[in-house]
Amino acid sequence: MSAAAMFLAPAVAVAFALAGCGGGGDNNGPTPPPPTDNTVAAVVDAGPGGYVNLLFVSVTVCAPGASTNCQTIDHVQVDTGSNGLRIFSSVLSPAVSLQQQRDANGNPIVECTQFADGVSWGPVKIADVRIAGELASSVPIQVIGDPAFATIPASCSNLGPPENDVPTFGANGLLGVGFFLQDCGAPCAQLTIPGTYYICPASGCQPARIAVGLQVQNPAALFAADNNGVIIRLPSVPAAGAATVTGSLVFGIGTQSNNSVSGFAALGVDATTGNLVTVFNNKTYSSSYVDAGSNGTFFGTGLFPNCSASFDGFYCPPTAQNLTAIMRGNNGTQNAVNFSVGNAEQLVTANPNFYAFNNLAGSNPDTATFAWGLPFFYGRSVFTAIEGRSTPAGVGPYVAF
Repeated sequence: MSAAAMFLAPAVAVAFALAGCGGGGDNNGPTPPPPTDNTVAAVVDAGPGGYVNLLFVSVTVCAPGASTNCQTIDHVQVDTGSNGLRIFSSVLSPAVSLQQQRDANGNPIVECTQFADGVSWGPVKIADVRIAGELASSVPIQVIGDPAFATIPASCSNLGPPENDVPTFGANGLLGVGFFLQDCGAPCAQLTIPGTYYICPASGCQPARIAVGLQVQNPAALFAADNNGVIIRLPSVPAAGAATVTGSLVFGIGTQSNNSVSGFAALGVDATTGNLVTVFNNKTYSSSYVDAGSNGTFFGTGLFPNCSASFDGFYCPPTAQNLTAIMRGNNGTQNAVNFSVGNAEQLVTANPNFYAFNNLAGSNPDTATFAWGLPFFYGRSVFTAIEGRSTPAGVGPYVAF
């Protein structure tokens, strides 16, 4: 979840916020395995927090190796701007009994996850993760708000307001299915970085280096197949918005008949940051990104009139603005993107029961960043290819649409 601003609908508050062989005379060759069910319904609706433009799926978590000791959790937000599964402790049944992740010395590993609008604190635990027909076994995930780790170290809490409960976060969890295999990777294994990973012995929590394999992992990269990326497919939304939207989250790129990337332009992204370039209004935004976890398109400052305090951070032009930008990958591929900026305050107050809007946009204090949030995904198939994984359109990481 990387949104720069979020509001409820109706707007009453603002938070800044992954073979058998034939025998005898049969020369047909190996029989391929049946295709895996690699698609799960994805919905935009009010969710548990009443925020607009949040995309949700259901995820099943199980104790590792268990077939019955499982729980299906609905309204887990889909985020291509982060990596790893995070579930709130308050919605996770104790009966599932997930094992605590520990370092080589037996210390519990706990994570401080930083978002643009706050931080979430909680232990890393081990779970089997099932989505549609896909299974990722023994995956390190984060359990946010676990009362066993109630005290948040100052080096974490100083980074932003806590988002350790469902109403504040707006979802029962977060499914990060971005470009990368882990949520931090080599930097957190090589360096002690306050505000990321901690060990929490009885004497208290302290920042620590954590081996890559012990960090929170992108579950979409751990499936037996369909593990090279994801596709988000959403229908178009009218200019006035919609109450709900139902699309799909598809696993794999070019691995089955329903996830072909043929005909789509693949834009390479930076292998460290996941960023690419956006050119808009003769300005180059060199640190741009595509992120289903942001609930608007965030760019520039002062380009359009700002909304009132209740919609702080969003643009409110007097009339809808129909615009075009160029998105450019580091592989030289580029694509024009048509988008709109509507009056956020008018749109939401006129339609208090609508939760999907394709024209919500706001300012971004980082003048080098153009954030393409969920409005970009409406009416498109958007591919997120995972780092180092081969696809018919090339090796990830890249975004295609």
